[in-house]
Amino acid sequence: MVLIAGLLLLVQASVFLAVNTANIQSARQQIDDALQITAGQFHKTIEDREQRLLSAARLMSRDYPFKQAYATGEHGTILSALENQSARVFANIMMLLTLDIDVIADTLRPELSTTPFEFPELIERAEEDQYGEAADIRFFNGKPYQVVVVPLFTPAPSAWIISGFLISDVFARDLQKHTHSHVSLLHVSERGESTVVASTLDKQLREMLPVELNKNQWDIDRSRLFSLGGQEYVYLVTTVWGNKTRGVVAVLQRSLDDALKPYRRLRNILMMVFLVGLGLSMAGGVFMARSVTKPVKLLAEGAKKIREGDYNHHVNITQRDEMGELAESFNSMVTGLAERDKVRNLLGKVVSPEVAEELLRKDIELGGEEREVTILFSDVRNFTSMCEGKKPTEILTLLNNYLTRVSAVIEEHGGVVDKYIGDAVMALFGAPLKHDNDPSRAVATALGMCDALSVMNVELVERGLAPLGVGIGINTAEVVAGNMGSNNRLNYTVVGDGVNLASRLEGLTKQYGATVITSGSTRDAAADYAYRELDRVQVKGKKEVVSIFEPMGLDAELPDKLANEVERYHQGLAAYRQRDWKLALSIFESLTNAVPETRLYTVYLERIHRLRTSRLPEDWTGVHTYETK
Repeated sequence: MVLIAGLLLLVQASVFLAVNTANIQSARQQIDDALQITAGQFHKTIEDREQRLLSAARLMSRDYPFKQAYATGEHGTILSALENQSARVFANIMMLLTLDIDVIADTLRPELSTTPFEFPELIERAEEDQYGEAADIRFFNGKPYQVVVVPLFTPAPSAWIISGFLISDVFARDLQKHTHSHVSLLHVSERGESTVVASTLDKQLREMLPVELNKNQWDIDRSRLFSLGGQEYVYLVTTVWGNKTRGVVAVLQRSLDDALKPYRRLRNILMMVFLVGLGLSMAGGVFMARSVTKPVKLLAEGAKKIREGDYNHHVNITQRDEMGELAESFNSMVTGLAERDKVRNLLGKVVSPEVAEELLRKDIELGGEEREVTILFSDVRNFTSMCEGKKPTEILTLLNNYLTRVSAVIEEHGGVVDKYIGDAVMALFGAPLKHDNDPSRAVATALGMCDALSVMNVELVERGLAPLGVGIGINTAEVVAGNMGSNNRLNYTVVGDGVNLASRLEGLTKQYGATVITSGSTRDAAADYAYRELDRVQVKGKKEVVSIFEPMGLDAELPDKLANEVERYHQGLAAYRQRDWKLALSIFESLTNAVPETRLYTVYLERIHRLRTSRLPEDWTGVHTYETK
């Protein structure tokens, strides 16, 4: 007995140590690979921003109105033209220099004029280039900017145009969204001092980062391990501008502790399995020593029957010892399992099977947990008026037919029907079951519900009935999910501001003639779909401005004609927000003529006619406020 237990202990301990070592190595390798990919994505983003700046600057260098402004020689006129161009391309800095490298006008420092440019070497690089262009990172007013230089042609080169984007925390956070890694940009001075200029880290870790880096030996594009704020991180340093001893570097990092969490859970499970296995082995030896093989076999046969779903099988052991008590308990357990299975079957018809499983898996009590969930609200349009003059049985049959079809679509995509509210449906993606792509599943569900309703409408029209319309709102947010209600009656659901917003978005579908509206958080999380931005709104009960979007279909499958229409629409929306009424009116009128059935274009035409004669505040940004639900 002792020998068997010792051998089992040795084997399982060896397996445990081997698996634990392999897990740590695997986690480190995965992080290393992810950081290399992140570094490539980082440099690709820098290059894309550079090309955007160059394209905008090249267009500006050939822009006739700008040349006219330049020809005036007036500082105020040139500065105004630069500011207009900067707003159009969303540049954070724009300058015009003479060929002698003196500042003519600077949007960042409007007071500068006839002042020598502080970075003449940047112009020298442009003069050496065959196209007269250069790009680099430079610090203005102590802040880093990614800048480009192109010549102004009138028609010969007569001045230098400088345009740039600010490298800030916003830039770092945008990279973090795509790479899921912390991104920090550090300025390394000639004295070797490092200063964080942009980062996704919190204030405390941001201050600690340069200190910890200086303590460790680091090389460009080679990952290493270090401790920051009590956590272990794997980090990789890549050059943005200059070199290791002077310039701007990017520090990309991922938490090793977070990466090891699933492996540590596996380690705990292995430990538990080890202890359980050791205990069962010892117990089995004791049972065998007491010659109770027959009762054990009877119990094993009974367990097998239970596993196969035969809850009518009972173990018949007449012994009046511990084995007899075990058999009695076993038979009681079988009775309990039979009752539980019956409850499970009945409960599964009242709520979603996933919710039923969640309720049966845990102790049923009030309370919940915070988690990210995508909420979908759908509502049948004008259902009340359609019910007039119809028998209750006809209404119920029609409603059950509709709910059966849309519920099947929800479950097909891994969603859970939370509740039916008359002809409205509330569905959850991410609670109680969570998937990696719950927001994409919700958008796919909404489009699938529209397809299912189209098929149903064909059948309704063939029967001489009016077709149904639907509005769907989707939002992804942190909510509280759990059992809510009273001590005597519970309901598994989610609550929070994100749930209310999803309901408001469903109501807004009527305003824009859209079937499906998503929030910006869902749009960002379900990036495999193409979207049309509908508006920036303040819904009733919320002070926060929300951007709302209409999913058009999978981005990779979007027809060229529809993609061109969406692009043209976004041009009109941009002109509307910039108060370029003439351009916006022209675009929306052409879209209305081309696609007259799209109500969205009519909505903006009506707004433009109303707003262009109104006195708008200086800070007007195109946000539309709704006072009703």
